[in-house]
Amino acid sequence: MARKRRVEANPFKEMPSILYPDELMDKAYLRAEKLAGELRTTTRGLSTPKSRIIEDNKIRVISSVLSDNLIKIVEKTPSVDNLQPFYREILEIMVGSDEFKKSLAAIQWASDIIRRLGIQYSRRAKKAKSPQDASFYRKQFVGRVSSIIKQIYPNLAFLGVAQNKLKNIPTVKDLPSIVIAGYPNVGKSTLLRTLTGAEPEVNTYPFTTKGLNIGYTEEGIQVVDTPGVLDRPIYERNDIELHAVIAINYLSDALIYVIDPTEHCGFTVDAQMSLLKEVEKTFSVPVIVAMTKSDLENVDMDEDKIARIEDMEKELEDFNVVKVSSISKEGIESLKFEILETIDKIGLSELIEQ
Repeated sequence: MARKRRVEANPFKEMPSILYPDELMDKAYLRAEKLAGELRTTTRGLSTPKSRIIEDNKIRVISSVLSDNLIKIVEKTPSVDNLQPFYREILEIMVGSDEFKKSLAAIQWASDIIRRLGIQYSRRAKKAKSPQDASFYRKQFVGRVSSIIKQIYPNLAFLGVAQNKLKNIPTVKDLPSIVIAGYPNVGKSTLLRTLTGAEPEVNTYPFTTKGLNIGYTEEGIQVVDTPGVLDRPIYERNDIELHAVIAINYLSDALIYVIDPTEHCGFTVDAQMSLLKEVEKTFSVPVIVAMTKSDLENVDMDEDKIARIEDMEKELEDFNVVKVSSISKEGIESLKFEILETIDKIGLSELIEQ
């Protein structure tokens, strides 16, 4: 089975700070005025009139500061087309790929045209017949570039908001990854803590307000719990959640599907089995079924429920099933063994972090 490509670092963390129109213009204007002050004391004795030199350099500096700051946004922002599938799906979910591309293209356009205008108006200032004419060209240039910067304000604002969202995407290490699925309250988070031996790392997650839980086993396997994503039938999910499922698909080398046979989670065995079949169909990876709360003898159940559990166990004959209890730790070592066996079978053992 070919392994899905993943990257360790969040590519959006390198996006530069986004300055808005007034901030950009102020930065460029202050830099130009500083240079003008220096030139006023260093241009004595030159053949070219001081006013032309000063206005020419003001235009050059303003053009350079604006175009450089804008092009830096484009160059430091990852290309949508070159993103790994996981991050590309997250980008689509959180801000929209088309609008992201459109905004970057608008900023590229503004940078290019400001640079061209700088060259044009620099020549005009150099050839100006009077100090007034040189000043007029500089003011005209500033007015035009100010208008351009204001024109791309929506694009700058969009990227500023996008950056704040995207920079908090969790880092997913390039390790064998096990994704935990199952209905709410079946014991997924508890199982994650039991498997990893510590409180899981909790990261801001774009698909759900509950957070993405990531833990690491002693053997160096990444275990991912995805609350709010893989816990109900597909027909109940909205478009954003469907994209989320696609994104998670790029993370999973294998799945642990958690079932609560006692139905204390609030969901019937039939519903849990139905979701298992749907998850198995959606994710083309090995599935280990973890049957939680395995000390069933301590649970009061009527004959019908016992019969349904027996039927369920027959339905699970084709699955790799491990009965576990996160409380008594029953079956946990067996589950860890099955995880390592699965990782070995799909050829990822060499990637386990030692």
